[in-house]
Amino acid sequence: MDDKDRMLLSALRRDARRSAVALAREVQLSRSTVQERIERLRASGAIKSFTIVEGEPSQRQSAHFLAKLRPGLTCSQLLPVLRRVPGIVCLHSIAGQYDMIVRADGDSIDSIEAVRKALAGLSQIAEVVTLVTLDRHIG
Repeated sequence: MDDKDRMLLSALRRDARRSAVALAREVQLSRSTVQERIERLRASGAIKSFTIVEGEPSQRQSAHFLAKLRPGLTCSQLLPVLRRVPGIVCLHSIAGQYDMIVRADGDSIDSIEAVRKALAGLSQIAEVVTLVTLDRHIG
């Protein structure tokens, strides 16, 4: 992966719906080269998928949850259960005092509370800390 690939990925992160012509203009390559690079990035796994980011109505709620797992467990072992929890949009294994960070989005604070209860109700999770998002500035 070279600097042009990284520039292309950055442009796609900002808006993956842009035309190949607009992307080419931004990264200063030809349209066909941009299309070839996107296909190569997809084939190599550097781009796994294209997705949508929902608009954020004023009532939309978001929160992050820090979770400490019971000894001997890993985040990977919880994936089948966590994938079924409505509202969870992102999960990362992390190093430090906690084992994972979970992001959830919902239409109300009640939907965020439902995710918190689902996490806290899992016997595999020893502790959950809730961080409600006040405002979103980047991303």
